[in-house]
Amino acid sequence: MSGIFGLIHFDDEPVEQHSLAAMRAALTMSPPDRSEILLTRQAGFGQIIHFSTPESQYEALPQQFEGNNQLFTAAGRIDNRGELCDRFDISVNERATTPDSTLIWLAWQTWGEDCPDHLLGDWSFAVWNPQERRLFLARDHHGNTSLYYYRDRRRFAFASNRQALLALGVPRRLNELYLAQVLTSWPAYHGERTVDLDIYRLPPAHALTAEAESCRTWRYWRLEDTPQLHLPNFEAYVAGFLEIYEEAVRCRLRSLQPIGVTLSGGLDSGSVTALAAKNLPNQTLHAFTSVPRFNTDKTIGDRRFGDETTFAQHTARAYDNIEHHLIPAEHITPLDGLKQVLAIRQEPGHAGGNYYWMIALFQKAQEMGIGTLLTGQGGNATISWTGAPVRTSFSKTVQSSGWKQGIKWLMPSPLQRAYKLSPFYQTSWQNSAIHPKFAARLDLARQRIAAESDGWDAPYRWRDPFQLRLSIILPGRSIIGGIWAEMSHAFGVVIRDPTLDKRVMAYTLSIPNRYFVGQDGLDRHLIREAMAGLLPDPVRLNPKRGLQAADIVYRLRESADEIENNFGELESSDVVDYIDLSKMRSCYDNLCQNMNISLFAQAVTIFMRGLDTGLFLKHFDRVAETTF
Repeated sequence: MSGIFGLIHFDDEPVEQHSLAAMRAALTMSPPDRSEILLTRQAGFGQIIHFSTPESQYEALPQQFEGNNQLFTAAGRIDNRGELCDRFDISVNERATTPDSTLIWLAWQTWGEDCPDHLLGDWSFAVWNPQERRLFLARDHHGNTSLYYYRDRRRFAFASNRQALLALGVPRRLNELYLAQVLTSWPAYHGERTVDLDIYRLPPAHALTAEAESCRTWRYWRLEDTPQLHLPNFEAYVAGFLEIYEEAVRCRLRSLQPIGVTLSGGLDSGSVTALAAKNLPNQTLHAFTSVPRFNTDKTIGDRRFGDETTFAQHTARAYDNIEHHLIPAEHITPLDGLKQVLAIRQEPGHAGGNYYWMIALFQKAQEMGIGTLLTGQGGNATISWTGAPVRTSFSKTVQSSGWKQGIKWLMPSPLQRAYKLSPFYQTSWQNSAIHPKFAARLDLARQRIAAESDGWDAPYRWRDPFQLRLSIILPGRSIIGGIWAEMSHAFGVVIRDPTLDKRVMAYTLSIPNRYFVGQDGLDRHLIREAMAGLLPDPVRLNPKRGLQAADIVYRLRESADEIENNFGELESSDVVDYIDLSKMRSCYDNLCQNMNISLFAQAVTIFMRGLDTGLFLKHFDRVAETTF
């Protein structure tokens, strides 16, 4: 994955070469194909690039353009190349040597701050105008990119990862609310904030302008405003969807190196794999499937399967050009996974239980020289939306989730908030390792309830199918693309997700909810019908869902000595002010003696997330005194 970075001095002090060099070194986790810095007195820009597309070999960034002396740098992939080349009169003969950054620059020259509306793909870019003393940053609609920034009274710094900002000596202050939100699975941590109080993300679908006395961010695209599409019949919706979805996959196959795909046993990655294989008739597609090392029967329910092997093999064997690789991750423990991702991201995360197999998969792809890795992670609320049939009425909610949830379905939002603020309601954070005293010090329960009033965490979201989908996608807020981008930086393998293509998201959100449930009651009706003849029926019609990291409890038991050593270090550190180590200890002891579905969930939500946070805090304390 390519990356960008820059430093602006608004106080007219010269930007020094060593500052940019430090940023570049921190951003360069895997050896780039090219890396450049361009320095003027007041500003410095840089780029590292991995040649991921044929045209990327002709990138020459950063640049300063004659006439207006504007500095420009960019990273990413533009998917509407043909349309833009036509618009800018780039001849057919010139297109093969026209890098995507040229199209971004021409779009900036043509549309200025409105140019993000005209760009499709995964991209970020920066422009410094020395005459106006103004910096402009922008990031794509929802792609796998990342962009962070820091500013004080004199300076503004930005980079594709936070390590490049920390390399400048940016002060480290812990954002305690962010930390608590991650620990308790409160998705409000998505957005502009990070675990560092003074470092911010530029969220997807956002742009920013920075001047000496001001910094303004705004959102340039809202998926929420997607109007409903009215077509004559379901078949018309399927045909329109398949055309858009296949194009989203096809444009992500533009790769200079071999292409891989993460293949589970389900519909999302299965459909990505099928369409990629179909559109690569003369090229091998490498499919990577994470598989358990232990029997998972006791960790899954009736609606799940814990071993993806059989279903993934059905998909792989349907196409002659797929080479299938099973990844048992036998050389990486769950604790290894946490430590490696923390070293890459410098931030605790929600899904620490999956890190061990993700690292193993990335390592295998890197060893094989894979340059592009497709995934279908965003499919749950887009291409394979269930239709939420159990949430559309009181009776269905009771049938699916019981009377308590049924009453909640009927209860108006103001009444729910009043109940939660009453003495009769107690928040126990039972599925979290957060220390009760830490939660109480932040008044976390009241903060969460108050957040519901602004519509972001409003209770009605869980019963309205459209709002529920938005709460999963998190348009304009999601940090998932940034996580994938940072993993890409570390391994030099570009992650691309066609299920979160702007066109795919908008089209699938425009389809009335009723079309996602078949007449037979089977959910995910759209993708099942669209994949007829493309996915084998045992996969296409399977009503069950896969469960990632289904054997993690056995893996934790296997690495007991390693866990005990690290756990002991945490017990003697300041992390006890934030996480409940006694609760984690009790959880782990129970995991070592018993096995059931509930304990699997606790292993992921209490133990692994708590351990991830503890390891982070232990490291954070050592560097907290650094100053910029």
